[in-house]
Amino acid sequence: MLRRAARSFLEAGLTPVIAVVSDDPRLAEALAGLPLTLARNPQPERGIDSSIAMGVHALPGAHPAALIGVADQPYLSAEAIAQLVSAFVPGTIVVPRYGDHRGNPVIFDRRFFSELMRLVEADRGGQVVVTAHPEAVIEVELPASMGTDIDRPDDWPYPAV
Repeated sequence: MLRRAARSFLEAGLTPVIAVVSDDPRLAEALAGLPLTLARNPQPERGIDSSIAMGVHALPGAHPAALIGVADQPYLSAEAIAQLVSAFVPGTIVVPRYGDHRGNPVIFDRRFFSELMRLVEADRGGQVVVTAHPEAVIEVELPASMGTDIDRPDDWPYPAV
């Protein structure tokens, strides 16, 4: 699932792609050979906020925006990611809408980077920043199925390989 997500981001034309992973060597193995940068989070138990901060910090200085995604949305396509990217306007936050709810991935203009890097306690991810700046939000409607996330092995409808 991790490799599938990384490939979707790469196939959408994103560069650089930075994968924030724990020290578990299986994660690095799953991403081996892909043109991306690994950033290791030595304390993943601190939650998604620490991984977001690490990923934003790892971006090259001149990058105008960051797309923050997760690896547990197996139905999210490269085309949908490209649709989000094409909706981006400098100064905004692009958020997908899956039916009745917002989800991931979210694109943040560079002006929000400092707020993203300060997210260390809430463990709510970038949604804290999205909620704080409703005037900057652009919603993009995507098929509800693409917002499905896999939180437990029982959620994954396919047999393990």
